Amino acid sequence: MSSSKDTIQTDWVDNKASFETLELDSRLLRALAKLNFTHPTLVQAKAIPLILQGKDVLARAATGSGKTAAYALPVLEKVLRRKAQQEEEATFSPSSGGASALILVPTRELAAQVTNQLGSLTFYCRKLISVVNVATSTVPALLQGPLLAANPDIIVGTPSRIVEHLSSGTLNLRTSLETLVVDEADLVLSFGYSEDVKSILDYLPRIHQSLLMSATLTQEVDGLKQLMLRNPAILRLEEAEAQAETGEGTGSQLSQYVVNCGEREKFLFLYVILKLQLIRGKILIFVNGIDRCYRVKLFLEQFSIRSCVLNSELPLNSRYHIVEEFNRGVYDYIIATDESDLQQERDSEEKEEEEEEESVETNGVEEVAGEEEEEEEDDKEDDETESEEEDGTEEEQADEANSAPDSKSQVEKKKKKSHRKQDKEYGVSRGVDFVDVAAVVNFDFPASARSYTHRVGRSARGHQKGMSLSFVVPKSEGDKEDRQMRKEKKLRGEELDEVVYARVLEEQASRQREIKPYTFDRKQVEGFQYRMEDALRAVTRVSVREARIKELKSEILHSQRLKTHFEDRPGDLAFLRHDRALHPARVQAHMRNVPKYLMPKITVAGQPAEKERSIGFVPFTKSKNTRKRKTLSAAAKKKQRDPLRTFKARGDGGGGKRPRT
Repeated sequence: MSSSKDTIQTDWVDNKASFETLELDSRLLRALAKLNFTHPTLVQAKAIPLILQGKDVLARAATGSGKTAAYALPVLEKVLRRKAQQEEEATFSPSSGGASALILVPTRELAAQVTNQLGSLTFYCRKLISVVNVATSTVPALLQGPLLAANPDIIVGTPSRIVEHLSSGTLNLRTSLETLVVDEADLVLSFGYSEDVKSILDYLPRIHQSLLMSATLTQEVDGLKQLMLRNPAILRLEEAEAQAETGEGTGSQLSQYVVNCGEREKFLFLYVILKLQLIRGKILIFVNGIDRCYRVKLFLEQFSIRSCVLNSELPLNSRYHIVEEFNRGVYDYIIATDESDLQQERDSEEKEEEEEEESVETNGVEEVAGEEEEEEEDDKEDDETESEEEDGTEEEQADEANSAPDSKSQVEKKKKKSHRKQDKEYGVSRGVDFVDVAAVVNFDFPASARSYTHRVGRSARGHQKGMSLSFVVPKSEGDKEDRQMRKEKKLRGEELDEVVYARVLEEQASRQREIKPYTFDRKQVEGFQYRMEDALRAVTRVSVREARIKELKSEILHSQRLKTHFEDRPGDLAFLRHDRALHPARVQAHMRNVPKYLMPKITVAGQPAEKERSIGFVPFTKSKNTRKRKTLSAAAKKKQRDPLRTFKARGDGGGGKRPRT
């Protein structure tokens, strides 16, 4: 290792470098060519030589910059070199030694993707290098002992699962480990894994190479750097400065828009955007709750718009399969939650608020208390007005009565209860690699500026263009549903959209990025209002609950099939679709198509609206010279239908009617 820190500052792109100059094994180069990787990214070109030299590295790079391959390639190269050396010394055996590399990731989804990428890079040397993912739910932790006893070369997992195996003795790394990698280090720490990481270090040899990969350099990451790294080479990719100077990179390729609207208008705008394909391509739709996921999905089903749901309640295999199928282009729309990230952001903000409250004067406390009393009075008024209106079925009213918490302790109990059901190691707005995302729609505005950055970072990755569209509900909105949403946010400890949006504007302005208003003529979408109301009225709380249970049961069944049947038949995975309609609500067939008379009123921004066909002047009164139409009375119609009354005899000469008797 070098005696001094090596700080490397570079531009965003390095097109002059090639993988052939990085001294990689020919089998790895063939795998890169098979993956159509022609030139290394900036972080890869700078990090790979440093890692192969044996230096500890701290790499800071944005999402989509290729950090995974930046550490995966040198780790695989070191394993191949060790195998070749053992073969020359006649000490090589498939199960000799032990795991030489340990990769820690924050979420199970990222662990699956890292394992998959390692498998792609070892396409031509799979018989030599074995990789085990201990974070998977396919094999329970109790049954992973035989896999670890086979001494795999690389182990991938979350810190909690690795600590479990190290403490139980099923995993021993004291004599074999050469490289420790912490991917998405800032996210690992924000998920509360700092103690687990420290515990893991106690089970490792004193001399080993450590690599930290992170999108941001926070104080927690700096503390972890002091604990893990020795004389590290710090690789900084100052993409924000490079983008400001050159106009290239993610900052300029991501167009950010915002719409101020009410809660019901969110559904209207989303319906118009998707049904008329105003935004083309694959879209990620973020919401702030699992129930919101299914409500949006059921709403879109009313118009025969198929979408997938991605949340922490689904099994890991189903979540991973949804992401993989989305990347392949099977699905176009994913409705995702990032409740794990939101909870971590909320916890950090609560700590900051507690520190601030200690220094608040009594006058300030009285003012805050007065504001809370006013808000409580407003809530009481809202409750009175809501009780006068009809909220739907009796079951829904019973659910609302049962779901209304009476105190903060009940809210905290419900939070704990809900978190037990959800997967702690779930994460979708960070780390997970979504391919070719055209747009990110923040249907529910995130709870923090950091969460906003992570969400919109799913689009415009690498050198591709993308956009983000965020719905912000102003406090001035007086709709009943808007007040209800604000009340629920208050119970969850979240801030209003306007407060978070102000911080987002400030942060984006510091990066010289602009959030523009999404301008359009709202009168053009008024014609779709009644269709949106009909669809939203059909999506009740009972239907959302039934859809949630039905989806969970179906995905659990699919997960079992993935674990058994589809392991031997990977081609059959194409028949396992996650965007099928749940149909717990009544779907009206006429909602599938958009009437022709509505189409001319909608146009893409920048294009002239289609003119309506002129049919001339139409008077309000009828013309007096219209001819009178003969109308038959009921008696006359009955007479015409009677054959005896209309019968004409041939011999009467006059051809008259039969005389009445």
